[in-house]
Amino acid sequence: MKKLYFLPFLFLVIAGFAQKQIVVQNGTAQSFSDLNAAIAAANAGDTIYIPGGGFSASPNIDKTLHWRGVGHYPDSTAATGFTNITTGLNFSGNCDNSTFEGIYFSGSLVFGSTDNEATGIVMKHCRVVGNLSMRNNSGTTNGFPDLDFKLSESVVQNIYANYGTNIRVEKNLIFGSLIYFYQCYFNHNDFCANTSYLLNGCNNCQFINNVFAYSQGQTNSGNCNFQNNVFQGGMFYDPVTSTHTGSGNIHSVGWQNVFTTISGSIYTFSYDNNYQLKTGTTGTAEDGTSGVSIFGTATDGTNAGIYGTSLPYKEGAVPYAPHIRSVNIDNEVVSGNLGVQIIVAAQER
Repeated sequence: MKKLYFLPFLFLVIAGFAQKQIVVQNGTAQSFSDLNAAIAAANAGDTIYIPGGGFSASPNIDKTLHWRGVGHYPDSTAATGFTNITTGLNFSGNCDNSTFEGIYFSGSLVFGSTDNEATGIVMKHCRVVGNLSMRNNSGTTNGFPDLDFKLSESVVQNIYANYGTNIRVEKNLIFGSLIYFYQCYFNHNDFCANTSYLLNGCNNCQFINNVFAYSQGQTNSGNCNFQNNVFQGGMFYDPVTSTHTGSGNIHSVGWQNVFTTISGSIYTFSYDNNYQLKTGTTGTAEDGTSGVSIFGTATDGTNAGIYGTSLPYKEGAVPYAPHIRSVNIDNEVVSGNLGVQIIVAAQER
């Protein structure tokens, strides 16, 4: 059953035509024109609905909140503009179990405190332009903490786990490096990093059904398993000499042949690009067989990359909370009435 977001959302719609309003909900709804005021007024566990537009916030957040924007893809935010938080943010260890959806973050995000990890974070349908640090501590202090971090259907750059473990990264477009991951899981992602080392200090990780579409170097990484991935060039491991293992991978595809349409650089994200696998593309299987199709090669029988699985990446990355797709307002009043048509959409769960 869908959760009903309509009370705070409709309040947001009505108020939003006068000025951008941020709604805080916990049973009742309050509206604010300033994001800092909304954060300060919210109790731990509250939901903050942020409309389209640019918003700044004080950098340090110290409570569990559920952040909901209207999305960041142009085709789904034409009426409202995308939700853009323009400042970098630090989420302390008191932010356990916070969730984020449908927000464009212009700056970097850092989770956790030096002596208090932020755990249970869920982020989906977001874009992060700066670095995403899932753990504040860059050393191995306190061993390899269980972060229970889930990142899905988002567009991100460099991701720092900083020796954190139990991180699930699924159906994301990733344009940077993976740094210091330990016993983490990567499934159905597209990696398009313009870097010498896509994997930097990644150990004991599982890579399944991903597309390695551009740079794929590695350093200080070992004991990872690669299954049914598509590699534009050679694979990450030598079956004889490497500590990495794997099976079912297809390599030597050529970066020009991976995606359907790339309007500029493959390692620069663009909303104009089509990241579906390119029809007719083939590569080489691990046994040396050439001319092997890259379609239908994932472990679940779908395609590798973000458009695989029975629930592929949603083009537009529309958040679950209802959002405005279009607004039509008549130019004049007829018989004392002004015609207003607002078309609202929400993603199916």
